[in-house]
Amino acid sequence: MADIRFGIVGAGAIAPSHITAIGRTEGVSLAAVCDVQAERAAALAGEHDVLAVSRVEDMLDHVDAVSLCTPSGFHLEPGLEILRAGKHLLVEKPMEITAERIDQLIDAARAHNVKLAGVFQSRFRPVPRQLKQLIDDGLLGRIYSGSAYIKRFRTQAYYDSGDWRGTWKVDGGGCLMNQGIHIVDTLCWLCGDVAETLAIAETTGREVEVETLALALLKFESGARGVIEATTLAYPELPQYLEIFGERGTVTFNSGKVMRLELADPTPEEEAIREELLAPPPPPKEATKPKRTQVALKTNVCVADMGHTPILADFVAAIREDRPTLVDGHEARRSVELINAIYESSRNGSRPVRLTR
Repeated sequence: MADIRFGIVGAGAIAPSHITAIGRTEGVSLAAVCDVQAERAAALAGEHDVLAVSRVEDMLDHVDAVSLCTPSGFHLEPGLEILRAGKHLLVEKPMEITAERIDQLIDAARAHNVKLAGVFQSRFRPVPRQLKQLIDDGLLGRIYSGSAYIKRFRTQAYYDSGDWRGTWKVDGGGCLMNQGIHIVDTLCWLCGDVAETLAIAETTGREVEVETLALALLKFESGARGVIEATTLAYPELPQYLEIFGERGTVTFNSGKVMRLELADPTPEEEAIREELLAPPPPPKEATKPKRTQVALKTNVCVADMGHTPILADFVAAIREDRPTLVDGHEARRSVELINAIYESSRNGSRPVRLTR
């Protein structure tokens, strides 16, 4: 079976992680790199001896699928061009900066019978995946509350490092849309869709357009309640975590570790699950070379795989098996819709906003 030929659009900081994932995935190969800055495309493509172009249209005859790594608000136009050419599309987070723009990508993928996938690494990590199954199976009983907390630190220099950073037009938002979207996605994945929110999102402490501090109250469609708290002002950065509690117990965790799991009157099987989840992780194994690397991982920007390999493997499997991706357009849309509802509530004096689907 012939390799699926991949192109990269956007030769910025995240692109090398996609290239790493391509090199570690069976049945795919890197074919081209595209960037509007021709010298950036040439530099990254030259590290892997592939085609470099500055226009999307010039790479389409050479690829079967594309990883779209441009800034958030620059996903729609190249994304539509790629999908309408009959190419499969994997899009960095967020898929776009509004639900309406994501809907256009969903419609184009459907119309041209190609796969569309988003990047949310937490859904592929062992702890969230195991908790998803356990919560769905009733480990915590009826869920009363689900909350997410992410308190990062970003200097003014960070925002000044790119003219698109901290802008509504391109970044789409601040501590929620940029730093917080992964944890917001995980919360919605585990607790279900949010029906209503009221919120405050403020710009303080930095000279930027977007919010640096946000607090939202949530009402899930299930009837559960919750909170999202996010900032880019917390020095030093504080551990991010989610907290979910229901009629049978509480779990507090992040993407890599369960910090607390308490159950009321657990069965022996549930107690064994609890002990397993709370056990210290095994010592890291000595690094080994991947079984297969089709592209030389020579870039000095971001050689580590930032969790993209399982995402790309699922994307490739979905193409070959003609099935939906695990994070399709509809799934990628949920967190973006919620975050924009939070912004709308804040702009309107923290009035409740109902989400529509």
